[in-house]
Amino acid sequence: MKILILGAGQVGSTLARYLCLDDDNDITIVDQKEEMLTPLQRHLDIKTVIGYGAYPSILEKAGIKSMDVVIAVMNSDERNMVACRMAHTLYNVKKKIARIRTTEYLLRPEIFSNEALPIDFLITPENLITEYIQGIVEEPGASQVFDFENGLVQLVETRAFIGTPIVNRPIKELHEHMPDVKIRIVSLYRNERAIPAKSDTVIREGDQVYFLAKKNHISRALKEFRRAENNYQKIFIAGGGSIGLNVAKLLEDTHNIRIIELSEERAKYLSEKLNNTLVLQGNASDEDLLKDEGIENTDLFLALTDSDEVNVIVSILAKRLGAHKTIALVKRDVYASLAEQSGDVDIIVSPDQITVSGILSHLRKGDCMKVHSLQHGKSEAIEIVVHGDKKTSAVVGVQIKDLPLPEGVVVGAVVRDDELLMGSKKLVIESGDHILMVLMDVRKIHEVEALFLENEQ
Repeated sequence: MKILILGAGQVGSTLARYLCLDDDNDITIVDQKEEMLTPLQRHLDIKTVIGYGAYPSILEKAGIKSMDVVIAVMNSDERNMVACRMAHTLYNVKKKIARIRTTEYLLRPEIFSNEALPIDFLITPENLITEYIQGIVEEPGASQVFDFENGLVQLVETRAFIGTPIVNRPIKELHEHMPDVKIRIVSLYRNERAIPAKSDTVIREGDQVYFLAKKNHISRALKEFRRAENNYQKIFIAGGGSIGLNVAKLLEDTHNIRIIELSEERAKYLSEKLNNTLVLQGNASDEDLLKDEGIENTDLFLALTDSDEVNVIVSILAKRLGAHKTIALVKRDVYASLAEQSGDVDIIVSPDQITVSGILSHLRKGDCMKVHSLQHGKSEAIEIVVHGDKKTSAVVGVQIKDLPLPEGVVVGAVVRDDELLMGSKKLVIESGDHILMVLMDVRKIHEVEALFLENEQ
């Protein structure tokens, strides 16, 4: 697939690195700043073009006439919209994806019609990140929560702790402990290495576990891997930007929310927009302020400012002052590593990985409903819909054990008519099924796509 990325910022660069894992992709990336492109050209097999991504002359220099997809992730919503307009009107590019952040535009969907601004898929990072954080808040004990089939099923990442029912026991005993709960462990990582999740695989302390289950069974399933955690009630948010505001709006009616914002003007704006949230104007790294506001009784501290450095530092401070759990929004790998090494940041949220997952959903072939990037882009969880019949599909009427799937691909579950079916070996695939799979190696995605594509008669 020939893909043109406009903008080599954090999202554009991360997307280029992910897409380059697939040898079948031919990537070109455009940015006005040469210093943004140089490290990408040095480390990745891609073409780079210096220039303004919405100018036809630059688009043509980048080879837009032969592109299958244009992804506009420049810093300006307006530039992204103009670039997609150019791609459609002048070059008839079939698929246009744009990052749009401004709420004013998003509230008027008619703007993005073919007659006005022909953008096929809108990516709204703030909304994606807010939903992601909401999933973690709703499931104490989870490191990551990913929705499938409109939230009916969730993929959860957690750590296994000593002294819990399943640690040092084989996976098959999960079903003995919870016979009425449908759960499937789809992948395991031990010391950052993938371990086959077979029925006789023994869970060890510290294992990173990914499992599928119905949303209403997640809390119970988590108790198998770690001690039960109380629901978060008192939540402290550092940073009143769009993400902090959205999270507070979402949680303020059911939780005790405090939000601290450095800017006096922004703090006043927050107080007008929030009804049941205590808004504080001040510095999130002010130790006395945190103590005065009862940081030692805080269930969850969310560091959601625009600065990686601030988010890591205030999370460490909050944890050392007594906050039960800390979550930091971190874009750059160097700060993510620092946060992990500190031991005081419990969960790191990567906005780039979340945004890239949203984009990948629109790049996969076939009827791919959801894609979630795992393990820094090395693995993927996908939801794909089966179409056709026995004559036109290579999977309809076939048992899971007989599917010619590449090594390292696990069918975790099937959703059929809103019913969750675990991916047992003898389960027969039917047309209309939503298949939930995990690929340990994203380079196998084309084999999976080809298998599930409906053949024309």
